[in-house]
Amino acid sequence: MAITWEVKITVLDYKDRHVTVTATRTDSADPSNPKIYAVGPVHIETVGQRTAVMDAIWAMHLADVALAAKVAAFAPTVANLEAAAKTNLEARET
Repeated sequence: MAITWEVKITVLDYKDRHVTVTATRTDSADPSNPKIYAVGPVHIETVGQRTAVMDAIWAMHLADVALAAKVAAFAPTVANLEAAAKTNLEARET
């Protein structure tokens, strides 16, 4: 499983040095579903500013991972409820 990140910096304002940073994460296990994260307008002149942008993008990624885990944990509950509802409703038909 290979994971790649592509980063694009778009200059919004040369005078004020505002940019938008867009990072796209692609997992070879599911290449048709890349995750795109964007931060901006921001300054990226100092190491601290650049680190803050990368931290913000990483935090968005971690939030996606946490949400995916919650969805995966809830999916069996939904499937069980669907099966129980089907059984219940079909039992009422007899």
